[in-house]
Amino acid sequence: MKRCWPLPPALVLLALCVSCSPSPGAANQPEGNAGKGAPPSPVTLTLYMQSAFPIQNQIMDIIHNKYPHITIKPLLREKGQMPEDLLAAGTFPDIIYASTPWYTDYLDLKVLLDLNELAKLKGLDVGKLDPLAIDAIKMWGEKGELYALPIYRNFAVTYYNKDLFDKFGVPYPKDGMTWKQAIEIAKTMTRKEDNVEYKGLDASESYSAVSALSTPFVKPDGKANLLHERFALALQNLKEIYGIPGNRPGINVSEFYKGTVAMSVFWNVIASFEEMSKKGTPLNWDMVTTPTYDAAPGKSFQVDSHNLSISAHSKHKEEAFQVIAYLLSKEVQADISKNGYLPSLADPDLEKVFGANLQSLKGKNVSAIFKQQSAPLYKITRYDSIVMGELGKAMNEVLDNQKDVNSALREANERADKAIEQVRKP
Repeated sequence: MKRCWPLPPALVLLALCVSCSPSPGAANQPEGNAGKGAPPSPVTLTLYMQSAFPIQNQIMDIIHNKYPHITIKPLLREKGQMPEDLLAAGTFPDIIYASTPWYTDYLDLKVLLDLNELAKLKGLDVGKLDPLAIDAIKMWGEKGELYALPIYRNFAVTYYNKDLFDKFGVPYPKDGMTWKQAIEIAKTMTRKEDNVEYKGLDASESYSAVSALSTPFVKPDGKANLLHERFALALQNLKEIYGIPGNRPGINVSEFYKGTVAMSVFWNVIASFEEMSKKGTPLNWDMVTTPTYDAAPGKSFQVDSHNLSISAHSKHKEEAFQVIAYLLSKEVQADISKNGYLPSLADPDLEKVFGANLQSLKGKNVSAIFKQQSAPLYKITRYDSIVMGELGKAMNEVLDNQKDVNSALREANERADKAIEQVRKP
């Protein structure tokens, strides 16, 4: 996939929440003992993150403005600071930031706190959060445990370069396209003119191709699932896209920024367009819904939320929950939406203000983001990364015309099973 795409400018969203002011009487903003006599004692909360995010300082400012006694200390997940290292040293962090698929090692170490009790105690109505995001998180619990809360959600759309469509006299793509329709447009838009090669469609990689189909990579018995017909469907689709002469795979969405790709199906990269606009080099782009499979009508990529968890070892669980609850308050969630990220709070008012602070979204087809529903997340296992890696190899073999789809998947499935068995051995 890997599913480790940058949490893009993603977290930049909270940077713009610094100006948030508390909303009087909000039920989901526990105040601890603030305002009840003596000021609360200073507290430092360690925030554990997969990689350095440009907004970590802004997160600290946001929380400090709301709770002056709370200081957020960032800690990166890297060599010497892996979860097992921190647990052994007795310094496991208070809050963990991760996207929905990445919880296996935390659960193995038993370091995540079930948030159900704190949510009930502090009056946080989990039912007001996006149900698909909550369902995906709850899949990690065997008895209904809630090991994280979603702060914002990701989304995918089809970005298209209006200048290229105008240049070649081709009608713009529309919402509701199927993959077959998108491929036909791509055939028309893929060409070479004035020694410049233009690609019609970049559909990213193998994980994204199967994402909308919500198909598990591993079966309940622990065996690889690449022989499922939906993997063949996704791989055949990629073969048709990248089998168009001149339309070889790009590097995510980077080529689209250069103006040589007509359409790119990808996750939320609106922050990049905003940055280009601010620099005075805007791209003449717009967006429509992601192309769909007949087998999964109306479904975009799988639900992908970015979440905060609390360590079961934290000495400041209530303060950590205050932080999370504040980030889920309607005022902060509104700012998240205004700055081009899908809030986790399921509220029509927040959809209405989506992108309001962004110049790059003026006049754009913002409704495309809300016309499709994310596909449900499949059941994730600790062996998924092994199978995903083999799927990627199969994709390359198919695109390089080394093997047909079925042969590539069959051999990939065999390799994955052997690798899983090796990992299982004591």
